[in-house]
This record gives sequence, C-alpha cells and structure tokens, in this order.
Amino acid sequence: MRRMLVFILFFLFMLAGCNHQGSHEPVDINPDIDVCDICNMSITEVGYATEAIMKNGEVEKFDDIGCMVEFLNEQTEEPAVMYVKDTLSGEWISSEEALFVFNENYWTPMMYGVVSFKDKTSMNQYMEENGQGDELTFEKVVDHFTSQGGAHH
Repeated sequence: MRRMLVFILFFLFMLAGCNHQGSHEPVDINPDIDVCDICNMSITEVGYATEAIMKNGEVEKFDDIGCMVEFLNEQTEEPAVMYVKDTLSGEWISSEEALFVFNENYWTPMMYGVVSFKDKTSMNQYMEENGQGDELTFEKVVDHFTSQGGAHH
C-alpha cells in the first residue's frame, strides 16, 4: 500500500512539472541589448517599456505601448499577461490594473502619446506637469490605435 502511495505522489509531481509553461512575471529590460519586437529600436527609455508574456513563457518586449498594441493586432494567440511601466516610478504593473492617459503631445519613444500609471495620484501628478489627457483603460488604448490603423511611427 505504501509503495502505491509513493508511486501516485511521484506521478502527480511529474505531471505537475510537465504543465509548467514558464513564469508570467515581468522581466527586467537591459537597454544595452533589448530591442522592441515590433520596430526593432533599442529599448533605451526603460520607463516606457512594455512586455507581453505568452502562455509558453516567451517574453515579447516593446519600447512603447503603441508597439505592444501593434503586436496584439498581429497575433492569433492571446498573451498570458501584459505589463507596462508606471511612467513616474518605473515599476511594472499589469496592463489590466494600470491607468492610461493619451495626449498626442505627450512624448513617448515612438510618439504614440500614451503613458501608464499605477494609481490616480501618479496619473494626476503627471498631467499636472505635462498637460491634461484622455483617461483610458487598456482596452480603450487598444481600440484607439486599432481604429487608427496601427502604426504611425
């Protein structure tokens, strides 16, 4: 009986190990080597970087939120999770939890004009210093650039 229990536990651990498809945590950007997977520009402005982590654990990196939207429009497979940076603090946040502001005059690496924030305080501080913008959800960011026909850089 004990042997059977050990065998079953071993089998369950092996099965669980086979289902692991990689981490879905954000990966640090290295500005010396990382390039945007859409425009192939170096990701030197790390505070604007975004990532789409695929279900198999593969990490797609972008230098601007707009490039990530282009990537999403080209894909048939949905990413497991997407991350953006808080424009002020530089910390990673899930695109689902982030707040976004669009103003065509905001500077971003590819001039899409969308910046992201972890909370209203950061967002309001940025708008106070850089001018008001349109508050958007990530879904509305995708809709906005998709309806404009994608790239404009």
